[in-house]
Amino acid sequence: MPTPYRHWQLAAKKLLEPLAALMRPGAADLAIAGPASDHDKQADRLESFARPLTLAAFYLQSESGTGLPTRESQAPANPTGRETRATYPDDHAFRQAIAAWFRAGLVAGSDPASPHYWGPDASFHQHHVEMGLMSIALQLAPRDLWDPLTRAEKDQVARWFASCRGGGIVNNNHLFMSVHILEFLGQHGYAHRTDRAVITAHLNQLETMHRGGGWFEDGINQAYDHYNAYAFHFYGLMWSHLHGADDEARATRWREWGRLYARDYQHFFAASGEHPAFGRSICYRFNCLNVFGLALAENATELAPGMLRRLCTRNLDFFLSRPIYQEQGCLNLGFTDRFDKIMEPYSCAASPYWAAKGFTPLLLPPAHAFWTAPEQPLPAERPGGFVHVMRAPGLVTRSTPTGDIEILNAGSMVGNTQLRYGAWKWSKLSYRTGVHFTYAFPEITNFSFDSALTAQLDDGRIFGRHSTVPVEMDESHLGYTYNLGFKTGQVNTGVESFVFWRAGWLLHVHHVTPRQPVVLRVGGFALPLTEVGPALRSRPEFQSTPQPRAAGTAAPTYFSSDSRGTVLQPLTGLTTTEWDTRLDDTAERRHVAAPYHVTPVAKTARLTSPVTLAALSWSGTDRAESAPWQIISATAGVWKLTHPKLGPWEISHWSLPESRAGL
Repeated sequence: MPTPYRHWQLAAKKLLEPLAALMRPGAADLAIAGPASDHDKQADRLESFARPLTLAAFYLQSESGTGLPTRESQAPANPTGRETRATYPDDHAFRQAIAAWFRAGLVAGSDPASPHYWGPDASFHQHHVEMGLMSIALQLAPRDLWDPLTRAEKDQVARWFASCRGGGIVNNNHLFMSVHILEFLGQHGYAHRTDRAVITAHLNQLETMHRGGGWFEDGINQAYDHYNAYAFHFYGLMWSHLHGADDEARATRWREWGRLYARDYQHFFAASGEHPAFGRSICYRFNCLNVFGLALAENATELAPGMLRRLCTRNLDFFLSRPIYQEQGCLNLGFTDRFDKIMEPYSCAASPYWAAKGFTPLLLPPAHAFWTAPEQPLPAERPGGFVHVMRAPGLVTRSTPTGDIEILNAGSMVGNTQLRYGAWKWSKLSYRTGVHFTYAFPEITNFSFDSALTAQLDDGRIFGRHSTVPVEMDESHLGYTYNLGFKTGQVNTGVESFVFWRAGWLLHVHHVTPRQPVVLRVGGFALPLTEVGPALRSRPEFQSTPQPRAAGTAAPTYFSSDSRGTVLQPLTGLTTTEWDTRLDDTAERRHVAAPYHVTPVAKTARLTSPVTLAALSWSGTDRAESAPWQIISATAGVWKLTHPKLGPWEISHWSLPESRAGL
């Protein structure tokens, strides 16, 4: 059984092997099968080189297999119970082969006279992003990727990198790229007098995006999501790691922000290691782990190394054990399986290799406590669970009795100019592991029903939450105000929502003021299904006719073959129930984590005046916990509920209306 260090090293090698099979002599790109981006062919070519290069850099800079320390194996693979030279032979030949190909590709791709030339950087071009990543890779593994180049080759590569100077850059995390490129050029004697001023200006601008507690608002995107780990803390802590000695005051700030962020981010991982799909670019998968390896490398976290190893390894293994590989053996576009339509317009076939950033733990030597300390449980595994409030981004994470993790979002959204990504990636009531969410197509003009309040106009258009402002947050509830509408046509339905929780249940209360006639829907959790049969498709509740909801009727409930269930219990203001489903291949796939799904939905009549809606939604595996709640009393401001397993639940809050529903 390999040591934890070797386990990670072998995981990186396994991901590199199908890429190595695509390495054509003399080429400067990899023919990874899959869709193109909306950039251009040259950008996609460079992406197919730069992102695998980053994976190779983490692998190449790690210690070779024969140099690793031995330890007692928990499941001995040989009679001695110790790792031996024979068990883990040196990967020297493989290392040499991939390093040589990347060096040759770097020379060919940066040569204007070569048919494999990538072309220069340009204002707002994707090349800038990939070049920034490449400059980091060359600094991480210089022995294999940079030092062997001749002086003439280095000069040529430096001239190509220098094409970034003066270019326009998107005002978000992309500003980091010029920082890393110019730092790399300066490190190797290719600096211009103006470079330091540009580096300082861009780092200063990035620091204005810090909103407190280690959280960054991503510039024009306006979002707080996994990009805080994907980009801000990766590039910020990596700058501290590579260049912080030249500006200790700034490096200290980034390390402290990393420390604060890691304290929060540890609460985003389920007992299984899975994290909730939330926001854009979720096809980067275990990229999210990079902050933990870098924080340890920079002595920027007090979190227990044994807990972080357990967290990181479980997340890595969670994804690597799923069907996330396409026909060439390369990473596919998707989250837990292949789903090409998950990609944003800026992504292409090579984009998932930003997951390479997740291998930052390999920056830690084999003797580091991350690899050797006893494992400790994740927050989601600890008795009693947790609720963790993050005021800067307007997020609450909590664990459920099944060890799942839920993100409850009051404050994150995507900018109005970026709605092509789909506002529903940020604006659901809940993002929970094990269920995740459904997409809507086309993204900018549609909204999916699950875990959301939506408004449908007379012309059939459906609007969900976009812009949002948190108004209340604590360990028992959160509240936010927003609008279901759109600029064009002055569509305007004002909403104040309040969400409360208990075990696997959410109680959501929506105060709605329509400024035009609407039909409102409240959706439960979208249960992912990997396969369905005729018996499921023929179930009467999954037919298209909405079912009238009489007082005291059972809550719409469904359990899948893997014992995971979804329940929606309407309480007040909702008159009919229906199911949003995909049960065969005649309709387009929409669920991020499985080809099929079922979602319970409750809806109102056509409304023209203010209304208060309330419902309870649940997901989990415990059928006893899925039983409906009984409303004992529901006076204005105080509701008393009881449950056959969970017992009494009294909620006191000004948003609760007087109601006789469920009595």
